[in-house]
Amino acid sequence: MFLNRQLLNSYLATAITGATAITFVSLAPSVAIAKSPTEIAAIAEVVTVKIDNNLGVPGGSGVIIGKENNTYTVLTANHVVKNVNIGYLVKTPDHQEYQVTEVKNLEQKGLDLAYVKFESNNEYPVATIGSSEYATPGASIFVSGYPLAAQIKQERNWEFTTGTITSIRETADEGYSMRYQALTRRGMSGGGVFNTSGYLIGIHGQGDVIGSVRNESSSIPEPLKTGFNAAIPIQNFTSSLKDAGLNDRALIIDEGKPDKEDTDVDVEATKNYVEGIELLAKGDVTRANDYLIEAAEKNPNNVVAVYYQGLIDYTKRDIPAAIADYDQAIQNNPNFSLAYFSRGLAHYRQGDKQKALSDYNSAIRINPTDPWSYLNRGIVKEDLGDVDGALADYNRAIHISPDYGKSYHNRGAILYYRRNFKGAIADFKKASEIFSQEGDNESYNVAIDSLNKAQKALKNSQNNY
Repeated sequence: MFLNRQLLNSYLATAITGATAITFVSLAPSVAIAKSPTEIAAIAEVVTVKIDNNLGVPGGSGVIIGKENNTYTVLTANHVVKNVNIGYLVKTPDHQEYQVTEVKNLEQKGLDLAYVKFESNNEYPVATIGSSEYATPGASIFVSGYPLAAQIKQERNWEFTTGTITSIRETADEGYSMRYQALTRRGMSGGGVFNTSGYLIGIHGQGDVIGSVRNESSSIPEPLKTGFNAAIPIQNFTSSLKDAGLNDRALIIDEGKPDKEDTDVDVEATKNYVEGIELLAKGDVTRANDYLIEAAEKNPNNVVAVYYQGLIDYTKRDIPAAIADYDQAIQNNPNFSLAYFSRGLAHYRQGDKQKALSDYNSAIRINPTDPWSYLNRGIVKEDLGDVDGALADYNRAIHISPDYGKSYHNRGAILYYRRNFKGAIADFKKASEIFSQEGDNESYNVAIDSLNKAQKALKNSQNNY
């Protein structure tokens, strides 16, 4: 009555946040130098709010975009406030808490957008809405939000992260056509994406997008944790204000070009980098590697370009070269959590589980709300005989990301071995449902096989009494 140990190993996550404002439109191009990240952070922090609910489940973030008399409007992602049967709370940067008085979703436009309103006599700044038209690949962006805390009952705190736009898609599910490389965490959904002027140009809603790279020696694509994120461009919202039932006179809009970035930036190197990671996500490993090597040569400080070279070496099964790339990235940026995560996977593939455990510990220290790091560390702990530690990591991964099927399957396997067949059945069933929704037929079949074994084991155990 044993579950195939390979079922567990197959689910190792691979390397793969009083007065009505006046509307104005600036038509003259700006020649000002871009604001510093510190200045943009100061702008973003005071307009970013936390959105919670009365059920106590993880919430999201939002951006104050309008004010009429004492009524404030907050733009967010619809999946943050989708359940109409519960109440929502807005928590402002000054630690005040307000009951949401209205929720309006924009699903009829095919967008994962919504706005909420709250009443307050306090004065809160309103974000300036910019133009996502100028959000082109290579441009710098800044993401603001309240990520999920590492501990279950710990308060969520504001975070600010920087990144680079990698592509703007013509079409995308739920409007998420703006893609960028940045470190974000669960709970930052609904938070704002800002440009170099500190203007709101998008609503963040997807993090750690999983792409796939095709190994040149195999026809089977291998998943990659790319570090890509996605937002809904703000133009998708401003173009539908009438349908949304909002008065544009309550908004501040500046559709001019964003402030010019520092001229010391090697534009060609940035373009090479962006092109390289886009080719990587599409599975064109060889061309991606060429672009990334050139980007790193022109800008040695671009640790992300070096990191993605490591991913390419990994997919080519050149594990020592991948580790060398990750070493270089970590040497240049000791707080680069993705590099520790990926190096941990590479060490695991080499059989060095102690080094893998050390790398996952570092990744979690830097990014304590990354479910993939907990999932992988759980597998390493289980291999090292720390089953209780593994179970705790799987529980943490599920708490952070309850829609990730592989965490349920791994936890179900431990429950199965411990003869908690009812718990195993529940986890395998949940995993199979998630895989089915995602269209992951291979993982679905594995989960169903596990579910059948657990159900049979439960029946046999009951018959023995």
